[in-house]
Amino acid sequence: MKEPVCVQAGETLDAAARKLKKENIGALPVCLNNRVIGMITDRDITMRGVADARDVSKMTVREAMSAEILFCFEDDRAEDAETIMRQNHVQRLAVLDRGDQHLIGIISLTALSGGVSERRPYEVIFHKTFTDHRGHPHHSELMRITVAKGTKEEAINTATRQFEEMNKVKVWHQLADGYDVTSVHVDARGATVEEREPTSEREARILRRARELWERAGTPEGQDEQIWGQAAAEIDREDHPQD
Repeated sequence: MKEPVCVQAGETLDAAARKLKKENIGALPVCLNNRVIGMITDRDITMRGVADARDVSKMTVREAMSAEILFCFEDDRAEDAETIMRQNHVQRLAVLDRGDQHLIGIISLTALSGGVSERRPYEVIFHKTFTDHRGHPHHSELMRITVAKGTKEEAINTATRQFEEMNKVKVWHQLADGYDVTSVHVDARGATVEEREPTSEREARILRRARELWERAGTPEGQDEQIWGQAAAEIDREDHPQD
């Protein structure tokens, strides 16, 4: 069990999004003082905040949270906690004191399984851009999707399709303003290195064109690289018609 990581009910959605990003998790217990009153997920922020055009810098966590709470008590068996997580398809569980039921910790499925979860080679992080009262832009993370196989371009295509399906939008940029791609590799010294690349406007345009070409071709399998190359060539010709 680890020290509890939660968000207070009165905090804003953008504060919750930053905490989710910092902890690299998809859900947080919502607390009123030390008592758990709900859960907030990245999807809650997306669907109840951003998708409804609410101001996430003012909307509180309590307005978007789910009142359904998954938890175990500190004296429960580890096997029972693991069963709760596996049956409900979650990675983390709030641990409560059996007496006054206040939050005392967080247990993860990885910890119970006795190992470190394998990092996948690519994470695509979709974000919405908000401007503060000083006119400074800030990114609020909407969702991160990990992809285990393929090239970066294939990972982006896979992630955008999942993002569109999960959020029920035709194209990802109807909801998100951009995405970053995080890759993980081991350097010559054996150290794990994480690199995060922001979306370029050219990449975003290529992605949209590639999706159009793919759908026009009847959604074929195994042609991602060819379609991406065709889309890139078309965009570059449009930008530099005389080259």
